[in-house]
Amino acid sequence: MASLLAIPGPLKSLFDMFPLKTYGSIKDNDQALDYDALTRTAYFMGPNATKANKDDVFQLGVYQFVRDSKTGVLLASDPWGIFAELSLCKKNDLQLPTATPDPQDPKTAQKPQHSMCILSARASVDKSLPILIESYTRRHIRSTKSINEILFSRIPAGEQTLYLKLLNTIVYDGYLADLLTNASPAKFCELYTYINERDVSVTNSITIQDVKRSLLARNNFNLRHQQLTKYLLEPMFPTNRTELAALAQTAIAETIRCLKKLQTHWRKNHQPQEHQNHASNTQRTDFQYIDLALASYVLAIAQLGPDSELYQWMHTDAQFLLEFSQQLLQTYSI
Repeated sequence: MASLLAIPGPLKSLFDMFPLKTYGSIKDNDQALDYDALTRTAYFMGPNATKANKDDVFQLGVYQFVRDSKTGVLLASDPWGIFAELSLCKKNDLQLPTATPDPQDPKTAQKPQHSMCILSARASVDKSLPILIESYTRRHIRSTKSINEILFSRIPAGEQTLYLKLLNTIVYDGYLADLLTNASPAKFCELYTYINERDVSVTNSITIQDVKRSLLARNNFNLRHQQLTKYLLEPMFPTNRTELAALAQTAIAETIRCLKKLQTHWRKNHQPQEHQNHASNTQRTDFQYIDLALASYVLAIAQLGPDSELYQWMHTDAQFLLEFSQQLLQTYSI
């Protein structure tokens, strides 16, 4: 009696025509993915930027890169990202990135090197950037909150803490209100997404809205400005545009008043010097972490473009803040 598990003769003959073959392993090497990753990466410069062990390097994840027109360095597109970038340079004696690597260059990243990379906000658990990726074998990822806790702790208590509070509430709120109400959709995508605003699709629209939602939730902006947040999260322009404009204008005007006072204080204590092509390490010690925090907001506002009300005010009435921030950038440039 034939076994129930036996293969019928005709079917067996067919299978024998296509014998079982074991293929070798496939190398896990996605060249297209590697190429894309390199185009989103910029390496910090200087003698301390390279390490012997890949577990000794870090990677700062940010929304986007923006090239500074005067120094040529690549900056994060967000004030908190710029603050983290400058602080890493200060702490580790690094120089700011100037270019993304050439994927075709065999010398690219031959040694482990500190870097900055463009990430989606969804790469973070709380959809907030920047994040800091440390080590390689056993990766440790610091969230935006964790990064800020460390950086804010380096600012002495007292007067400087007060200035930091003003920057991270009044100036932060005005910057975000200006970004989301006055900057064009193309500018928003340029600064906070890896999406071309002209590529219209349901997926891209959802992604852009998701980034806006996470930005409004970050730093409790949505709690301080509940009605403005409600309008800004509407898929289309709100029906009450007049009220939206008034609420945004209030936040922006408060930011301008705050920056005017900060400019007055900083002018008393800092006198901009002529820019130098090569800033020495001794010049870096002239800048404290609170200076880096102020410059981060100034540089972020400068990236908003002429549609921004804060951008227009700064280029008209805040030349000192712009010069001070450029002088600081010079000290971290090659």
